[in-house]
Amino acid sequence: MDLGLKGKSALVMASSSGLGKAVALELAREEAKVMIFSPFEDQLKEAQADIEKETGNRVEYFVGSITSADDIKNLVKTAAEKNGPIYALVNNTGGPKPGTFDVLDDQNWQDAFELCLLSYVRTIREVLPYMRELGEGRILNSTSSSVKVMVEGLMLSNSIRSGVVGLAKTLSQELGPENILINTLGPARVSTARLEQVNILTAEKQGISIDDVRASHINNIPLGRYGTPDEYGRVAAFLCSAANTYLTGQTILFDGGMIKAY
Repeated sequence: MDLGLKGKSALVMASSSGLGKAVALELAREEAKVMIFSPFEDQLKEAQADIEKETGNRVEYFVGSITSADDIKNLVKTAAEKNGPIYALVNNTGGPKPGTFDVLDDQNWQDAFELCLLSYVRTIREVLPYMRELGEGRILNSTSSSVKVMVEGLMLSNSIRSGVVGLAKTLSQELGPENILINTLGPARVSTARLEQVNILTAEKQGISIDDVRASHINNIPLGRYGTPDEYGRVAAFLCSAANTYLTGQTILFDGGMIKAY
Protein backbone atom coordinates (compact mmCIF):
# COMPACT_ATOMS: atom_id res chain seq x y z
CA MET A 1 0.00 0.00 0.00
CA ASP A 2 1.21 3.48 -0.86
CA LEU A 3 0.74 5.49 2.32
CA GLY A 4 1.03 8.80 0.49
CA LEU A 5 3.94 10.04 2.61
CA LYS A 6 6.49 10.62 -0.15
CA GLY A 7 7.99 14.08 0.20
CA LYS A 8 5.91 14.98 3.26
CA SER A 9 7.61 16.51 6.29
CA ALA A 10 7.45 14.38 9.45
CA LEU A 11 8.77 15.03 12.96
CA VAL A 12 9.35 12.17 15.41
CA MET A 13 10.12 12.97 19.04
CA ALA A 14 12.47 10.90 21.25
CA SER A 15 13.61 8.99 18.21
CA SER A 16 17.30 8.16 18.57
CA SER A 17 16.44 4.63 19.73
CA GLY A 18 13.59 2.29 20.62
CA LEU A 19 10.06 2.81 19.36
CA GLY A 20 10.69 6.38 18.22
CA LYS A 21 13.54 5.25 15.99
CA ALA A 22 11.36 2.43 14.62
CA VAL A 23 8.65 4.93 13.67
CA ALA A 24 11.19 7.24 12.02
CA LEU A 25 12.59 4.28 10.08
CA GLU A 26 9.19 3.33 8.72
CA LEU A 27 8.35 6.91 7.76
CA ALA A 28 11.70 7.15 5.97
CA ARG A 29 10.94 3.88 4.20
CA GLU A 30 7.78 5.56 2.89
CA GLU A 31 10.01 8.38 1.56
CA ALA A 32 8.87 11.03 4.00
CA LYS A 33 11.26 13.83 4.91
CA VAL A 34 11.95 12.96 8.54
CA MET A 35 13.40 14.94 11.44
CA ILE A 36 14.48 12.93 14.50
CA PHE A 37 15.05 14.41 17.94
CA SER A 38 16.84 13.49 21.18
CA PRO A 39 19.24 14.96 23.74
CA PHE A 40 21.88 12.40 22.72
CA GLU A 41 23.78 13.46 19.59
CA ASP A 42 25.87 10.28 19.34
CA GLN A 43 22.70 8.17 19.31
CA LEU A 44 21.07 10.51 16.79
CA LYS A 45 24.04 10.17 14.43
CA GLU A 46 23.89 6.40 14.77
CA ALA A 47 20.15 6.37 14.13
CA GLN A 48 20.61 8.66 11.12
CA ALA A 49 23.18 6.25 9.66
CA ASP A 50 21.08 3.17 10.40
CA ILE A 51 17.98 4.64 8.78
CA GLU A 52 19.87 5.78 5.68
CA LYS A 53 21.48 2.34 5.32
CA GLU A 54 18.11 0.61 5.63
CA THR A 55 16.02 2.93 3.46
CA GLY A 56 18.35 5.04 1.32
CA ASN A 57 16.62 8.07 2.83
CA ARG A 58 18.82 10.42 4.91
CA VAL A 59 16.91 11.89 7.84
CA GLU A 60 17.75 15.15 9.59
CA TYR A 61 18.34 15.37 13.34
CA PHE A 62 18.09 17.99 16.09
CA VAL A 63 19.65 17.82 19.56
CA GLY A 64 17.58 19.10 22.47
CA SER A 65 15.52 18.43 25.57
CA ILE A 66 11.91 17.38 25.26
CA THR A 67 11.07 19.32 28.44
CA SER A 68 12.48 22.61 27.12
CA ALA A 69 9.91 24.93 25.52
CA ASP A 70 12.69 26.80 23.68
CA ASP A 71 14.19 23.58 22.31
CA ILE A 72 10.80 22.49 21.01
CA LYS A 73 10.23 25.85 19.31
CA ASN A 74 13.64 25.70 17.66
CA LEU A 75 13.18 22.06 16.69
CA VAL A 76 9.88 22.64 14.91
CA LYS A 77 11.17 25.77 13.17
CA THR A 78 14.28 23.91 11.98
CA ALA A 79 12.27 20.90 10.81
CA ALA A 80 10.01 23.13 8.73
CA GLU A 81 12.96 25.04 7.27
CA LYS A 82 14.78 21.86 6.27
CA ASN A 83 11.90 19.60 5.22
CA GLY A 84 8.94 21.88 4.55
CA PRO A 85 5.70 22.51 6.45
CA ILE A 86 5.16 19.69 8.92
CA TYR A 87 2.49 17.20 7.86
CA ALA A 88 3.00 14.49 10.50
CA LEU A 89 3.98 14.73 14.16
CA VAL A 90 4.74 11.71 16.34
CA ASN A 91 4.85 12.66 20.01
CA ASN A 92 6.91 10.19 22.01
CA THR A 93 8.85 10.15 25.26
CA GLY A 94 10.32 7.83 27.83
CA GLY A 95 8.44 7.01 30.99
CA PRO A 96 8.53 8.98 34.25
CA LYS A 97 9.99 7.74 37.52
CA PRO A 98 8.39 4.50 38.78
CA GLY A 99 7.05 4.27 42.30
CA THR A 100 3.99 4.09 44.51
CA PHE A 101 2.11 7.14 45.80
CA ASP A 102 3.89 7.41 49.15
CA VAL A 103 7.39 7.68 47.67
CA LEU A 104 6.63 10.38 45.09
CA ASP A 105 7.01 14.06 45.96
CA ASP A 106 5.77 17.23 44.26
CA GLN A 107 8.87 17.50 42.06
CA ASN A 108 8.35 13.95 40.80
CA TRP A 109 4.79 14.83 39.79
CA GLN A 110 5.90 18.08 38.15
CA ASP A 111 8.65 16.32 36.21
CA ALA A 112 6.22 13.65 35.01
CA PHE A 113 3.72 16.29 33.89
CA GLU A 114 6.36 18.19 31.91
CA LEU A 115 7.78 15.00 30.37
CA CYS A 116 4.66 13.07 29.43
CA LEU A 117 1.96 15.69 28.88
CA LEU A 118 3.24 19.27 28.64
CA SER A 119 5.88 18.30 26.06
CA TYR A 120 3.10 16.91 23.86
CA VAL A 121 1.04 20.07 24.30
CA ARG A 122 3.99 22.27 23.37
CA THR A 123 4.93 20.29 20.27
CA ILE A 124 1.34 20.20 18.98
CA ARG A 125 1.04 23.95 19.55
CA GLU A 126 4.17 24.58 17.46
CA VAL A 127 3.27 22.31 14.52
CA LEU A 128 -0.36 23.39 14.12
CA PRO A 129 0.40 26.57 12.11
CA TYR A 130 2.24 24.45 9.54
CA MET A 131 -0.56 21.90 9.31
CA ARG A 132 -3.05 24.72 8.89
CA GLU A 133 -0.86 26.13 6.14
CA LEU A 134 -1.05 22.75 4.40
CA GLY A 135 -4.76 22.38 5.08
CA GLU A 136 -4.21 18.93 6.61
CA GLY A 137 -2.08 17.02 9.08
CA ARG A 138 -1.62 13.94 11.20
CA ILE A 139 -0.69 13.81 14.90
CA LEU A 140 0.11 10.59 16.74
CA ASN A 141 0.67 10.48 20.48
CA SER A 142 2.65 7.44 21.61
CA THR A 143 1.82 6.60 25.23
CA SER A 144 1.39 3.24 26.99
CA SER A 145 -1.16 0.49 27.47
CA SER A 146 -1.47 1.93 30.99
CA VAL A 147 -3.97 4.44 29.57
CA LYS A 148 -6.44 1.53 29.53
CA VAL A 149 -5.24 -0.71 32.38
CA MET A 150 -2.98 0.57 35.14
CA VAL A 151 0.46 -0.95 35.66
CA GLU A 152 1.40 -1.72 39.25
CA GLY A 153 4.13 0.53 40.62
CA LEU A 154 3.81 3.15 37.87
CA MET A 155 1.69 5.76 39.67
CA LEU A 156 3.02 8.69 37.63
CA SER A 157 2.69 7.01 34.25
CA ASN A 158 -0.79 5.70 35.04
CA SER A 159 -1.93 9.17 36.05
CA ILE A 160 -0.21 11.56 33.65
CA ARG A 161 -0.41 9.53 30.44
CA SER A 162 -4.18 9.34 30.74
CA GLY A 163 -4.19 13.10 30.22
CA VAL A 164 -2.79 12.52 26.73
CA VAL A 165 -5.91 10.54 25.85
CA GLY A 166 -8.14 13.41 26.98
CA LEU A 167 -6.01 15.88 25.06
CA ALA A 168 -6.20 13.86 21.84
CA LYS A 169 -9.92 13.19 22.09
CA THR A 170 -10.71 16.85 22.65
CA LEU A 171 -8.37 18.00 19.88
CA SER A 172 -9.94 15.53 17.46
CA GLN A 173 -13.17 17.49 17.83
CA GLU A 174 -11.49 20.88 17.49
CA LEU A 175 -9.17 19.99 14.60
CA GLY A 176 -11.41 17.64 12.62
CA PRO A 177 -12.96 20.43 10.52
CA GLU A 178 -9.42 21.39 9.45
CA ASN A 179 -8.61 17.84 8.28
CA ILE A 180 -6.03 17.39 11.05
CA LEU A 181 -6.38 13.90 12.49
CA ILE A 182 -5.02 12.95 15.93
CA ASN A 183 -4.79 9.53 17.57
CA THR A 184 -3.15 7.80 20.52
CA LEU A 185 -1.13 4.58 20.23
CA GLY A 186 -0.38 2.66 23.42
CA PRO A 187 2.32 -0.02 23.35
CA ALA A 188 2.34 -2.87 25.85
CA ARG A 189 5.05 -5.56 25.72
CA VAL A 190 7.34 -4.63 22.83
CA SER A 191 10.91 -5.97 22.49
CA THR A 192 13.06 -2.95 23.28
CA ALA A 193 16.09 -2.30 25.47
CA ARG A 194 13.76 -0.57 27.92
CA LEU A 195 11.57 -3.68 28.28
CA GLU A 196 14.66 -5.80 28.85
CA GLN A 197 15.77 -3.46 31.64
CA VAL A 198 12.35 -3.73 33.26
CA ASN A 199 12.46 -7.54 32.95
CA ILE A 200 15.84 -7.64 34.67
CA LEU A 201 14.55 -5.51 37.55
CA THR A 202 11.44 -7.68 37.84
CA ALA A 203 13.54 -10.85 37.90
CA GLU A 204 15.77 -9.45 40.66
CA LYS A 205 12.81 -8.26 42.71
CA GLN A 206 10.95 -11.57 42.47
CA GLY A 207 14.02 -13.79 42.71
CA ILE A 208 13.30 -15.59 39.45
CA SER A 209 15.05 -15.89 36.10
CA ILE A 210 14.58 -13.45 33.23
CA ASP A 211 13.26 -16.35 31.14
CA ASP A 212 10.56 -16.92 33.77
CA VAL A 213 9.62 -13.23 33.63
CA ARG A 214 9.32 -13.36 29.85
CA ALA A 215 7.29 -16.57 30.03
CA SER A 216 4.84 -15.04 32.52
CA HIS A 217 4.31 -12.11 30.14
CA ILE A 218 3.90 -14.23 27.05
CA ASN A 219 1.40 -16.49 28.77
CA ASN A 220 -0.87 -13.44 29.02
CA ILE A 221 -0.50 -12.43 25.37
CA PRO A 222 -2.91 -14.25 23.03
CA LEU A 223 -0.47 -13.93 20.11
CA GLY A 224 2.11 -15.74 22.24
CA ARG A 225 5.03 -13.32 21.84
CA TYR A 226 6.25 -9.79 22.40
CA GLY A 227 5.61 -7.23 19.69
CA THR A 228 8.51 -5.85 17.70
CA PRO A 229 9.53 -2.22 17.10
CA ASP A 230 9.17 -2.76 13.35
CA GLU A 231 5.55 -3.81 13.79
CA TYR A 232 4.91 -0.78 15.97
CA GLY A 233 6.52 1.47 13.37
CA ARG A 234 4.23 0.17 10.62
CA VAL A 235 1.08 0.84 12.64
CA ALA A 236 2.33 4.31 13.55
CA ALA A 237 3.23 5.10 9.94
CA PHE A 238 -0.28 4.24 8.77
CA LEU A 239 -1.90 6.43 11.42
CA CYS A 240 0.41 9.30 10.37
CA SER A 241 -0.25 8.87 6.68
CA ALA A 242 -2.53 10.10 3.92
CA ALA A 243 -3.87 6.53 3.77
CA ASN A 244 -5.56 7.23 7.11
CA THR A 245 -8.43 9.50 6.14
CA TYR A 246 -11.08 8.76 8.80
CA LEU A 247 -9.50 7.49 12.03
CA THR A 248 -9.25 10.30 14.57
CA GLY A 249 -9.71 10.68 18.32
CA GLN A 250 -9.00 6.99 18.84
CA THR A 251 -6.88 5.21 21.44
CA ILE A 252 -5.37 2.07 19.93
CA LEU A 253 -3.44 -0.48 21.99
CA PHE A 254 -0.46 -2.25 20.45
CA ASP A 255 -0.63 -5.22 22.78
CA GLY A 256 -1.12 -8.51 20.90
CA GLY A 257 -4.51 -8.82 22.62
CA MET A 258 -3.01 -8.70 26.14
CA ILE A 259 -5.31 -6.01 27.54
CA LYS A 260 -8.72 -7.48 28.26
CA ALA A 261 -10.55 -4.20 28.83
CA TYR A 262 -12.92 -2.95 26.14
